[in-house]
Amino acid sequence: MSETEKAQVAQIRIARGRVKASMTRLESSFDELNTKNEISIRLSRLDGLFKEFERLDSTLEESELEEFEERYFNLSAKFNDKLDELNVLNLSGTQNSLSSLSL
Repeated sequence: MSETEKAQVAQIRIARGRVKASMTRLESSFDELNTKNEISIRLSRLDGLFKEFERLDSTLEESELEEFEERYFNLSAKFNDKLDELNVLNLSGTQNSLSSLSL
């Protein structure tokens, strides 16, 4: 492998590391999210990170895709579950408000 190729591989690894760090920040901020908009924005960011990681990882011989994919699916499920919870809470609150109005 030439020095240029080694430098390119090193740059790709660094970029892949940045994507992994972004994933870690999303995981760390999960408990602080309280609105549907916050969660939707993070979920969109998560999808973008996954695509970027796949692109970078495909250019390297040693893949870390399986581990990253598992983290992605787990966090995506947590975000979607939290969105579902908020939707149920909002629906319950709306129904309670409507019930009190009809009295």
